[in-house]
Amino acid sequence: MSWRTMDRPSLGSAPPVNEAKEIPVRRRPGSTGAALQHNRNPAWIAVVVALLTTGALTMPARAAGEAHQGSIQISYEVPKDPALKNAYDIARGANALEMLRLILLPFKLPEDLYIKAVSCNGIPNAYFFREDDKPTIRICYEYLRSVRETIPKEPTPEGITPREAFVGQLLFTIAHEFGHAAFDIYNLPVLGRQEDAADQFAAWLLLQFGGERAHRVIRGAAWAYNQYFKNLKDNPKVTVPLAALSSDHGTPAQRFYNLACISYGYDAKVFAVVVERGYLPAARAKVCEYEYSNLSYAIKTLIGPHMDKELADKVMAISWFSPPDARALDDWAP
Repeated sequence: MSWRTMDRPSLGSAPPVNEAKEIPVRRRPGSTGAALQHNRNPAWIAVVVALLTTGALTMPARAAGEAHQGSIQISYEVPKDPALKNAYDIARGANALEMLRLILLPFKLPEDLYIKAVSCNGIPNAYFFREDDKPTIRICYEYLRSVRETIPKEPTPEGITPREAFVGQLLFTIAHEFGHAAFDIYNLPVLGRQEDAADQFAAWLLLQFGGERAHRVIRGAAWAYNQYFKNLKDNPKVTVPLAALSSDHGTPAQRFYNLACISYGYDAKVFAVVVERGYLPAARAKVCEYEYSNLSYAIKTLIGPHMDKELADKVMAISWFSPPDARALDDWAP
């Protein structure tokens, strides 16, 4: 499949991006993914190794004088807290960071990006910042542990499986943080709140899996907002302190509606269920195709020049949810 973008008329030049170097990102309320297991899946590993070693998923060689091509460096920090040892073993055994690096491989980086699994003093989190001036995404073991504890133990009435809940949430979280990294590394202008822009980038990236695969990973990501699914029916009217609306992050309900709308705008047939089941109000659904068009145009214009589209097609063609490329269910979820 190809990366889906839409053309729009040029909107002119944008102001320079701000120079902030550190962008701490708080954990999304209710956010966490599914489980990583100790066992390695030989079939999945063999596919990835084969693709990398044969050159099927490698970046083309640089021509003489061409700008430096960065890479994605991954590492697993051994936690000092014994309580996090299981999360560490699970992440290592499941090759979690290797999977994330593979998905992000099509982005042409002018400098190295570091993705680290680390301890975070008890705080479930994932965030991007500059560590010693090196762009770095940190994924906390506490976050992975929290994800494992909150995913459904069996398929939900909506059909979300434990593996989908984990993979979807993990991919959305990392795509969100990579969005922050992209804005920084490529020095991109951002109109509006950067948190909203990172959410939209994450939604766009996950949708590039296409069709039913995109549907499965998006609904897995949406599991982070499962409590709000319930409130739609049981408690549709809510009261919040005004200060709660002052955050640089959107409210959980707003973030859910934005994710649902962008997905519906991408493919109204595949994501028809969000309207049919009342998750997305009809009044918002009417403008979702336009919202996705705006997002797609922005991605194509600002980030498209930094992507290897042929490589992206190969990466997105991998069957992350089914053999032989994906892990067996027991390798991802309890």
